[in-house]
Amino acid sequence: MTFPTTADVLTAAHVTITLDQWERPVIVLPDDVAARLAASSRTDVKDYGYCHFESRRFGADTYETRAIRTLFEAVLAAHPDEQGLGQYEQFGTGYFYGWIVGASGWDMDARTWTDGDVANLVYGIHLHHDGRSHFGS
Repeated sequence: MTFPTTADVLTAAHVTITLDQWERPVIVLPDDVAARLAASSRTDVKDYGYCHFESRRFGADTYETRAIRTLFEAVLAAHPDEQGLGQYEQFGTGYFYGWIVGASGWDMDARTWTDGDVANLVYGIHLHHDGRSHFGS
């Protein structure tokens, strides 16, 4: 279950991994963490068209990159075969395109959104070989 937290530190204990109605992994975070990551995922976005975009790169020691590593570890613990994360264990790089949402935006029983306008939706997460990260498709 997701626990209240401050956005300063994210640990695996704050991360809930569940499945949506179609058995796809969903990361549910405390609302303050999701809000911070959602804002970061919309920072200096490059739009490449055809629904492909990415945020600016975040350094290896930033909150965003540390949070992404924590999220990768949590997803791998729950779903070790999740696409995009196999290379994380071996190379420290990878991606996750599943839903990442704040707790108030996710109905755990119905396994779907609480409403159609979820403000704390985080776009896809990526880790690079150089240790940096970014959000996007």
